[in-house]
Amino acid sequence: MGDFRPSDDTREQEIQGEVVSDALISSVQGALAENQPKKILQLIEPLVPADVAFLLERLHPENRQKLLYILHPKLEGDVLPHLSPAVLVSVVDIIGIPRLAVLLPELDSDDAFAILEELDEQQQQMLLRAIPKENRLSFEKLMTYPEDSAARILQQEVVIAPSFWTVGALVQYVQRAEGLPEEFYEIYVVNPKHEPIGKIPLNQLLRVKPQALVSEIMNPDIHALSATMKQEAVAYAFRHYDLVSAPVVDEANRIIGMITADDVVDVMDVEAQKEMKQLAGVENADINAPILLTSYHRMAGLLVTFVNSFILAIVVYHYEHLIEQRVALVGLMPIVAGMSGAMGTQVIAVTVRSLSNKMISSANTWRIIGKEAAIGSINGLFFSVVLMIILMFWYEDCSLGLILIGALIFNMTWAAFSGVALPIMVDRLGLDPAVSTGPVLTAITDVIGFVSLLALASVFL
Repeated sequence: MGDFRPSDDTREQEIQGEVVSDALISSVQGALAENQPKKILQLIEPLVPADVAFLLERLHPENRQKLLYILHPKLEGDVLPHLSPAVLVSVVDIIGIPRLAVLLPELDSDDAFAILEELDEQQQQMLLRAIPKENRLSFEKLMTYPEDSAARILQQEVVIAPSFWTVGALVQYVQRAEGLPEEFYEIYVVNPKHEPIGKIPLNQLLRVKPQALVSEIMNPDIHALSATMKQEAVAYAFRHYDLVSAPVVDEANRIIGMITADDVVDVMDVEAQKEMKQLAGVENADINAPILLTSYHRMAGLLVTFVNSFILAIVVYHYEHLIEQRVALVGLMPIVAGMSGAMGTQVIAVTVRSLSNKMISSANTWRIIGKEAAIGSINGLFFSVVLMIILMFWYEDCSLGLILIGALIFNMTWAAFSGVALPIMVDRLGLDPAVSTGPVLTAITDVIGFVSLLALASVFL
């Protein structure tokens, strides 16, 4: 993957995200089928590491394996951070730990550690023994921190300066020092204890005289992040304070690295994808994964629906004679359950988002719960009246409409109330509300929807 200057057409494709086009993928697949390694290398040559990773993601596992055997000697380390966890593991299995140990030191420390985290324990130990000692010691230190902590995404390469330096000395240091990060936006000022006391944006550094002291131009308003801080809290701090980067400190308040905005974007993207998959009950999102493996991972997500269906069957069986007398109830049951489930899903989405933004606290919890319950009641009343009018013309039965009004208002109010209360309770228990509340609430609203309609019908019909 050498230097490549794209043409105007290629630049336009790149902007549109179409560098790895369907035509290119088809060409690579055809060359793989015909066993033409030279042609494959010619096709891959123009691609940057992110595009090579995208190509690997799109290929069937069998073709991915063939391509990796061809690319193995020329594979760049920068390809690895762009791979999804599932594909990364399969790539490591093919290229092997010794080759990975060669590629890893080429990466920034945060990218290298992220790859290390995706390996199983045995592979991690093998890799740690194979990489240089300084990398091994730093990784082992980071592994002592919790998995979801700021330390796990920090970049150990960071530019720091003592407060007594002059600007001229600092500029010379940045120009000549080795081991500095490839990209950085701020320089952190530390005291003799290695504690961050200020920061200097690079644009400010270039605007002052060389003889000025670092302590005179630094901004003391620095938001240092604890190494044990949760990554969600890190993302919130970046969003709340409009940070470009931030230093990370250990238990002794000594700077041990930094986190940049691109790291936070990755965290937010991973969390968003994780929540989307977990809400849908999908653990393995690799579309090219083996059939049996994919089936196994999806069974857990279907289990709640499976159990819920049995409960609904029991409810229907209990009211079997009533349903036989009033067949119209069969058409009304899914309406009540479906409307309530949709209401609950809407409220959960808003509540989980508000929790992640720290918009819900002890001071406003009951106000928000009351508001959402009121909204559920209003929406329930509106749709139940509309449905009652339809039922009066359809079945010519006003009593069914009145029962539907009571059941729908009650169930949609309950769904709205639970859609706020359940995520808040789960969040305060230290669990993930996006994962734990969706399936539970859907199951509850379905059951209560059937029970409320049939119970009211048994009383008043």
